[in-house]
Amino acid sequence: MISASILADKLLGFLARFGAATEQAALDSANETVSEIKSQMSVPGAAITYPVQWDSDKQRRYVMAKLRSEGNLPYRRTDGYINGWRLERMPEGVSLSNRHPAGAIGGTLKGNSLADISSWQSRIHRGRWPALLPVLRTELAKLPKRIMDKLTVTAK
Repeated sequence: MISASILADKLLGFLARFGAATEQAALDSANETVSEIKSQMSVPGAAITYPVQWDSDKQRRYVMAKLRSEGNLPYRRTDGYINGWRLERMPEGVSLSNRHPAGAIGGTLKGNSLADISSWQSRIHRGRWPALLPVLRTELAKLPKRIMDKLTVTAK
């Protein structure tokens, strides 16, 4: 399973001195950011090129046996991965997850934090499917500006 969360409570702790408007701006911005990540990760990968660039003969045998057991030969996409992304709004933030077994197409998650996500992809997926880590880094870098753009300054 791949899962990424923006825990707004940590962000809000840093921004607490700005009050309720900042809290709402942070939550709205986190929602926009996660929605954009979901949108980018939901893009179907390019068609596979032939001959297939397997990582190993073991991988090839496993995949072919799996597809055969599922009755999916010749292979056709089910779109389970791209339709598997789920955005969940919570009081303290936003969560994005994909429980589809092919979640590793976007990279691998070895723990529960951004530092635990690898952008490594199998050769059969590399360059054809968006990798989660670069998408996360790009979109999370935009988060402070999104928050600031939602805040307005008024003179008293």
